[in-house]
Amino acid sequence: MPVFEEEFTVSAAPDTVWDFLLDPTRVAPCLPGCESVELEDATTYKVRLTVKVGFLSTTQSLKVELVELDRPRHLVSVARGDDRKLASQVEVRNTLDLAPAGPGATAVRYRSEVRVLGRLGSVGDAVMKVKAKQLAGDFAANVRAAIERPA
Repeated sequence: MPVFEEEFTVSAAPDTVWDFLLDPTRVAPCLPGCESVELEDATTYKVRLTVKVGFLSTTQSLKVELVELDRPRHLVSVARGDDRKLASQVEVRNTLDLAPAGPGATAVRYRSEVRVLGRLGSVGDAVMKVKAKQLAGDFAANVRAAIERPA
């Protein structure tokens, strides 16, 4: 199972970052390729996103569940979804750890364990790693910009 890790700093207190990360309607626009988000309850939501990986374009319908919450330090989510057109399935376990990084700043460290099955999984690890790293960097930049944007 490939693992992807990223760390970035946001100019906001951990509680502010935590509140942002727990609001799917605010996080969704930060996810590259996110087309929609639908809340089921306080810890479950559905996301639809389209991403081009190598020569394939995939549209995933993901069910995301928040499975561990330790405010404002630790958050674990599990996402499962599929692309029926490509006969592919995706499972992702995301771990986010927040820590103070000086006055009014938070270090965000996240780790994604990704499992891809079916046609999409045939793209190859090298292509998947490059794409995942790009998506992780885009997500980090988008979260930072959204939180630091003046109200």
